[in-house]
Amino acid sequence: MPGVRNPMPGVVYPTQAALERYVTNGPLVEESLAEALMSALGRWPDRVAVSSPEGAITHGQLDHDSDCFAGALMEMGLKPLDRVVFQVVNSIEIVVAIVACWKADLIPVCTLAAHRDAEISYLAGHSGARAHFIGIEERFDFAGFARGIAARTPSMEHLVVVRGEGPDDIPDMAAMIASQDRGAARARIDAIERDPYQVTVFQLSGGTTSIPKIIPRFSNEYLYNMQAFADWEYYDETTVSFMPLQVIHNAAMVCFVFPTLLRGGETVVTASVDPSTMFGLIQQRRPTYFGVIGAALSRMQQAGARNLLPLEQVKGVFSTNAARKTEEVLGVTGIPLFGMTEGLIAFGRPTDPEQARFTTIGRPISEWDEVRIVEPGTETDVAPGETGEMISRGPYTFCGYYDAEERNREVFTSDGFFRSGDLMAAREIEGQTYYSFEGRLKDIVSRGGEKINCEEVEHASRRHPGVGDVLIVAMPDPQYEERACAFVIPSGAQAAPDVKGLMEFLVGEGLAKYKCPERIELIDEFPLTDSGKPSKPKLKALIRETLRNEAAEVIQ
Repeated sequence: MPGVRNPMPGVVYPTQAALERYVTNGPLVEESLAEALMSALGRWPDRVAVSSPEGAITHGQLDHDSDCFAGALMEMGLKPLDRVVFQVVNSIEIVVAIVACWKADLIPVCTLAAHRDAEISYLAGHSGARAHFIGIEERFDFAGFARGIAARTPSMEHLVVVRGEGPDDIPDMAAMIASQDRGAARARIDAIERDPYQVTVFQLSGGTTSIPKIIPRFSNEYLYNMQAFADWEYYDETTVSFMPLQVIHNAAMVCFVFPTLLRGGETVVTASVDPSTMFGLIQQRRPTYFGVIGAALSRMQQAGARNLLPLEQVKGVFSTNAARKTEEVLGVTGIPLFGMTEGLIAFGRPTDPEQARFTTIGRPISEWDEVRIVEPGTETDVAPGETGEMISRGPYTFCGYYDAEERNREVFTSDGFFRSGDLMAAREIEGQTYYSFEGRLKDIVSRGGEKINCEEVEHASRRHPGVGDVLIVAMPDPQYEERACAFVIPSGAQAAPDVKGLMEFLVGEGLAKYKCPERIELIDEFPLTDSGKPSKPKLKALIRETLRNEAAEVIQ
């Protein structure tokens, strides 16, 4: 009978009904992600697997290095299902380290290099992580930071420098790889009894509570998610994909980096999205698919990308809401995208009608994905074409947040559909059903793909002596889609902070810099709803009107 052999405490696994639906009669198979990757890497050993501004590595070299690093990690004492916190910028090294963890049956905890104490200390402790992988960067003392986390995390036993030169007392990946006999390391890897129904990665939610929640994703469903996307966009060994999101992001993992590697192609990674770096990589690596966010697209336009870049090989450029602008700026096909770390992925295709590509998020990538549009907070379907909350279930939709029983009761319907918190509408276009994004129920700001939890920032901001009360809302932005605006009621005890002062305070409180508000509006009192509660919709309308007025003054 299909199902996990040894359940992990705190993890919600598929029900027998779901296993019947997606395994016995569906697309999930008895193969682990690690096994599929090892098979793929061995099939095209001489093809480039990962490239970056610093160089490139072939499938064969990636297979070799990840074997040796996996062997060294096992020799270090890490055991199957041990958790490993990742805090490394985009690079060839981070891809090697992720593959090595899967080969050694370790579970990456997908934190960001930009995360700081508030996130890392909680996530390391909550996940019970035994290792912390870091990169050495000039702008921040990651080694000292990791030592501090380890001192406060009882389960943490190992620090490893994955990228750069660290202090002598912290082992580094390059030396660990060099210390191993590849044959012996592969033998240890092959001896692992893998469970395709077990957790393969701890991803993070976009954050609707003070700290992102942990999302367990399982080996065979994560593999299916990647393969379904590769099928959707017709990836093969000639594919060169380039999405300058964080590699550790779910979207990068399941839509770009690993679907490409599974099909024998090349994936391009970079820690920098400045035009010179982007242009150089596009010129050198000639991607067939790449992705952009609004900020990068605007900078590329200003730098004259259309006339400077080789784009004839590009089959499509992915973006969350800029397909039309992509075609205007670059002259290549723009493709919409939508994805949730909890599950559903919806994308367009180059062959979709222009109306669908310009006005919708596309369609679910798997025929097994089920999508409904319901009245928010209910299980009642809205009329066709009307706006409501999107709920979904499918073979790669998660089963529940890690060790979060109360939250899990809130986010699933009685028949197992996940409540997305996103407002959508179904649109019929040339006989196909597409979905248009109409807004959010969640209290977050989506800044260039990074999710900022408003409640978390508000809670920390209220500790500033000059802040009597504060509410954070999203304000529209042509580059990042949204930025955070703080409406502050001064305390009177001290002057209210400006943007720089509040940022310095919040970073000192342990928040990542990208979460800090980029505009502050002083206000005497918050507008209220009819029931007398502070109204964020009214604040959003207020900042939109303020921005429109400022733009009009500039024109005059």
